[in-house]
Amino acid sequence: MSFLPAWAPNLHPLLVHFPVSLLIGAAAVDMMSLLMPTRPAVRDAATLFYCAGALMAMTAYFSGLSAAQHMAVSPEASTALTAHFTWADRTTWFFVFFASLRIALSYIWRPTAHWAAIAAFVVALAGLGMLAVTADRGGRLVFRHGLGVASVPSSSGQPWTLP
Repeated sequence: MSFLPAWAPNLHPLLVHFPVSLLIGAAAVDMMSLLMPTRPAVRDAATLFYCAGALMAMTAYFSGLSAAQHMAVSPEASTALTAHFTWADRTTWFFVFFASLRIALSYIWRPTAHWAAIAAFVVALAGLGMLAVTADRGGRLVFRHGLGVASVPSSSGQPWTLP
């Protein structure tokens, strides 16, 4: 007996929205911390959101990797899946590194210069751009190729492998 709903062929579609919402929320709280520089607790809250988002990004990444390796896909879907995987790989490890940097900035170094907080926020915005590209590529897999919502039979399907 599986705990997954009948429409979900694997765990990945259930997990992907958590890192998106957590990382966007982290950037929103981070922006608030820029507007309230005398409140380090707001900056620290953003750091915790980035850490939770990075953890969920890793969870979604590995669930997607597992799901992709167990499905047969058409050559067109394989190309799209590889593009999504490439962006997911970059984005996940970017946010893992960034969350580590934020821990250091929030709890170890604690720079007093406001420019350091602004620079970290700009770097986070770049990560959100990467996240948007990754999500767009994943959306294409769902809405153009039907992956992630149902098993789509393909007469020319081949098992997907890591690029």
